[in-house]
This record gives sequence, structure tokens and C-alpha cells, in this order.
Amino acid sequence: MGYFPFRSRVQLCCKEFAQIAGGNYLPVLSLWLEERSMKTILVAVDLSDVTIKVVKVAVHLAKPFQSKIILMHAVEPLPQLSPVGADPVSVVPLEEPLLDFTEELERLREMISLVGLESTAMELQGPPVDLILAQAENSRIDLIVLGSHNRGVLSHLLTGSVVDGILQRAKCPVLVVPLHDGGNF
Repeated sequence: MGYFPFRSRVQLCCKEFAQIAGGNYLPVLSLWLEERSMKTILVAVDLSDVTIKVVKVAVHLAKPFQSKIILMHAVEPLPQLSPVGADPVSVVPLEEPLLDFTEELERLREMISLVGLESTAMELQGPPVDLILAQAENSRIDLIVLGSHNRGVLSHLLTGSVVDGILQRAKCPVLVVPLHDGGNF
């Protein structure tokens, strides 16, 4: 791959992304990329069925700029629940086994390295929105990429949405990759 002027890399990236995203050309993404250099992309993964698609989109955006990809998996601890009743009950904290997602994250890192990009992976425990935003600020992230499940209104009302929290509070651009879009993934 030879040298491409910056504008050419941007046009190539946006056209490839449009093909990946199902044929929708994104002029806003094109304008944003023309003005910036993407050195570091934070890819928030939940290791669900949308994860591979999110990583593929991030790789296609990172490749023209040789951006570093930081894979991040945040696990929210289970809330401590107590029974409702007239008498106070002492609650013994549940010992929750810490699940280890190291293998899954390592497989994603290998996939990224196959296309020649540098990546790191991290697994953190705590509120995902706060952890993602803190990492984005600490690492001076140029773009956050995460997936959306489109689970429905009731689920959204009961559990909230990591995507909404990130979109409301992020200080850098955010790209949300939908699970179902009719594209070719």
C-alpha cells in the first residue's frame, strides 16, 4: 500500500465504511475525518452477538490511519438485594464469581492484529458508562465505537442504556453500530 494524501485516505475510508454499513454513504463521517487524525479508537464490547460487527467497523475505520484500537469490556457488579418485609434483615453480600473474558478479548485482539493494527484489551468492573468515559478521557481517545442491541422500550426503561449514557456525556465523537441494519455483516 503506497502513500495516499490525507483526503484520499478519508474518501477511501468512507467509501469502504459505506459498503460495510450496507450502502449508506455517511458525509458527516467524511467531514469529521477530513479534519482529524484518528490515532486511538476505543471499542467498547460486551461480548454479545453485536461484538464482531462492532470490531469489524472499528477496524475498517482504523486501517487507513493505522489507529491503535483499545478493546474495553466493562462488567457491572450485581446489585445487592434484600427482601422486603416488616423486620430489618441483615444482608450477606453474595460472593459473585468473577467471570474471566480474557480468552474472548484475546481472540478479538488477534483478529485486529491480522490486519496489521495495534491493539490492547482491558477488562474492568464497575458502571460501564463511567468506565468507558473515564478511559476515553485518560487515553485521549479520538473516537468511541460501541454497539446497540435495540432491545425495546421496556428493557430500556428498566435497565437504561450504555449507549444513551455515552452519547449524552462523551467529549469525543461516538459511533453506534446497530445489531440489525440489513447490511452485509
